[in-house]
Parts: sequence; C-alpha cells; structure tokens
Amino acid sequence: MPDTVVQLQAKQFSGQWVHAPQTPSDANIPDDLPTSLTLVTWNVDFSKLYFNERLTAALDYLEKSLTEGKEDKGGKPPPCLILLQEIHVEAFDTLLTHPWVREWFMVVPGRPNEGWPQGAWYGTVTLIARSVKLTAATCVHFGESWMHRNALVTDVLLGGGAEPHARVLQVINTHLESLPEGTPRRVVQLKVIAELLEQGKTESGGVGGVVGGDMNAIAPSDATLPEQNGLLDAWEEKRKRDGQGVEGEDNDQDGMTWGYQPPCQYPPGRLDKVLYTDSDAFEVKYVKKLGINERIPPAEDEREWVSDHFGLLCQVEARQATSQEAGP
Repeated sequence: MPDTVVQLQAKQFSGQWVHAPQTPSDANIPDDLPTSLTLVTWNVDFSKLYFNERLTAALDYLEKSLTEGKEDKGGKPPPCLILLQEIHVEAFDTLLTHPWVREWFMVVPGRPNEGWPQGAWYGTVTLIARSVKLTAATCVHFGESWMHRNALVTDVLLGGGAEPHARVLQVINTHLESLPEGTPRRVVQLKVIAELLEQGKTESGGVGGVVGGDMNAIAPSDATLPEQNGLLDAWEEKRKRDGQGVEGEDNDQDGMTWGYQPPCQYPPGRLDKVLYTDSDAFEVKYVKKLGINERIPPAEDEREWVSDHFGLLCQVEARQATSQEAGP
C-alpha cells in the first residue's frame, strides 16, 4: 500500500482549543528566532494500567525538568519540541487538559481523528512550545504498517546563529513497527523518513532535520539502518566526541532506553533514538536520558513506572550562518 500524507493544523488553547498560527517560511521573520531548540522524545507506554495517571506524571516530570531553576518564568519552557509516542486514544483529553500544555504549547495533531491512521487507538503527538515558529505540519501514514504507525512531521524555524537568518528545520516524531516480524517494515519506514528529511532540504530555507522516537531497534539489521539511510545517530556521535568505551559498560553511558522498568526476560535495548541529517546549518548536542526510575504517585513500593521506556533529551543548535546565507 502507498503511504498517505495528511495535512495538519496545530491547535493551542485560548479559552478553548483553536487552530494555532502557522508562519510562512518566506514571511517577514522576527530577529529573535531561537537559535537553539530543546528536543525531547519519549514513548509513554499505552499498554499498561493507569495510562491517564502515567501520562499526567510524565507531563509533570517534563515540566519540572524543562523549567528547573526558572521558577520566576511561571513554568514557561525553553523553545522546545516534545515528541511523544504511544498516547492512548482515551488519554488524549488528559493531555489536552494538562495546565502546562494548555498554557505554553501547540499540539499536533489536535485530536486523534485529525491525524492518526484510521483504526489507531494509540499514536504520536508533538508538543511545540509557543515560542517556536511553526511553518507546516503533516502526518505520513506508513503503507507498510499493520500497527497503524506514522511519521508526524513538523517544520519549524531556527535562527541562523550569529545572523538573523531563518532556516526551516524539519522535526519528525515516529514509532516504527514493533516485534521481530516488523523488521522488514522498519527498513521501509526509516527509508521513507530519510526521504522526507532529504526532501525538506529542497524546500524554501530547508536545512534537513531530526527524527526522534521509538525505532524498535531489536534486530541486528536495525543497528545499521541509520547509516544506510544517510542519518547520524545522536548517541553514537556523543560517544565518539566523548571517547567512551565499549557499548554496554553501564546504564548511564550505554544508551539503552528499554528493559529496566521493569527488568524482564528480554535483554535491554537502545530502542529509542535521535537521528539527524548531516548539516552545516545545525548540530545536535548534549543527548541524555530522561525518566529513569520515575513512578506515579502514591509513594509506595509497588507503584507503577511512568513508562517502560526512558526518554531522551538533546539540543539542536544553529551553526553560524554563512556569508552566502546571510546575503550581501
């Protein structure tokens, strides 16, 4: 089956949920565009009990993590995008009623039936801080998916480092096909995403972009898929920069994001990743894990983990604009 592309419009809360503004990429762009974006990706686990309580706890945790030390800002997050996977369809109202989300974010899609593939009862949602300029949003429904998986695409504006030059950065939120039988589908799905990012370079001001999400990298062949598709792996690039040793040394440095909450018969895996196109316009830095040992209230020994996955956080920073980009 062919992939299906659905055009989306973000929503934000203003007494009620209304369409959020989109900024054309060729419009008069303000000089104060962010030159750095915080990017979070987290699979919040639709399948276990208490999905509403766990989603609330995840959002509370992210609010505290992203606004720590900024109490005077009233909970205002930095320019950021939060890529969530496995939002249960019955938990969508929990997301839309969370005070932090209502106050500070645009939401894509605004409702499950506005973006998710037909028949999906969990899916991807991207939260975009209102301090970020959104130029476009689409959802690509993978034709090669019997699990109703997709690529949720948002185009945002990134400032040009030392120059007031806008660049269109594509940020993709995805959840690739699960399980061993999904291995050939993951090959096709990541190829589609890489083609989307490459296509984004050809559009007005496009510089490529970043994809974050649950890549379900469980087969040996999954390890080489990013490189085969011309994508860099933020965690692997971090390891190269830091000169770290062999993968698997310890829980802090091995990049594993699944298999600990709770431990199970399957080995831990680096299922969640941040991948990106090589670019002179931006770099991805400071990748780290989130959500380790987070559990929902009350504070009892048997309380539920917020998710069976760790999240990941990184910074996407603009490189200084070239003289050619900046103009005469």
